[in-house]
Amino acid sequence: MRLIEQSVKLVSQDEKLDGVYKQIEEIARTCYKSEDKIKEDSAQSFINRLIDSKHFAMLEHGTVYLKIPNEIADGEMIEAYLNNPYSRVRDVIIENKGYWYITTNFRVIVENGWYNDLFEYQCEPEEYHHKRVSVKCTTSIGVARELCRHRVFSFAQESTRYCNYSKDKFGNEITFIIPSWVKLNPGPYEYNSNGEFEGDGYIDDIISNTPESKLLWLLSEVEDTYKDLTENKKLQAQEARDILPLCTKTEIVMTGFEDQWHDFFDVRLNESTGKVHPDMKALAKLIYDTINDSNSNK
Repeated sequence: MRLIEQSVKLVSQDEKLDGVYKQIEEIARTCYKSEDKIKEDSAQSFINRLIDSKHFAMLEHGTVYLKIPNEIADGEMIEAYLNNPYSRVRDVIIENKGYWYITTNFRVIVENGWYNDLFEYQCEPEEYHHKRVSVKCTTSIGVARELCRHRVFSFAQESTRYCNYSKDKFGNEITFIIPSWVKLNPGPYEYNSNGEFEGDGYIDDIISNTPESKLLWLLSEVEDTYKDLTENKKLQAQEARDILPLCTKTEIVMTGFEDQWHDFFDVRLNESTGKVHPDMKALAKLIYDTINDSNSNK
């Protein structure tokens, strides 16, 4: 088994049309951990399969920025975006010329059949657009559940139904997130011939009947049982997953508007609505620093 710490990375999008497709593919493949199947020309066919199967939720992660001159936009067109809860619209006058700046997502385009707007008016984001940000979090299942309570965001999460951690692609091991209440090093852990834990993450002063030893013993038993169920008893991953604890590692992508992220930080970092779980607060700080570092480097 392997223990790791939480981590965060931005998923940045090239704003051209193929960039929208590639963004969706990269994020959607998080669910099945099939990123190894991404090729230079695989995005278009992948998106087509999502649309054909009506798997529209993943399309939400593709951000679309539009800029429509006032003299071209009719009232019905703009009203449609204004009344769409997943779009943001801003009317701007620049050098006596008016423009509608629209931020939406690819699902909105597909479900409403607004492809002409995409092909005619898509642009790179300008200062007048409401920006969206996608963040991939490597965290525990327990923290991921809390993240999903922020329902204004779009989500894509590693699926324990389809990811079989006994397979080679996962290193034939289960990865767990180190909880805040134990002092353990990241790294692989395994029993040696003396019935003790060893590995790169091994800490010499782990003694029996401590929170650390209790956790390591339990997680080792979980991994052994999971492997037995999937390899020997031939259970599917979606069946064996019932024994996985909340500290099992998962990856989850969140995409939302910048102001929605501000609200998230107010709740999860500033604790405006009450005390936050330590692991959740630590992840929120990682997300905050990652987004701010990206903005300062622009």
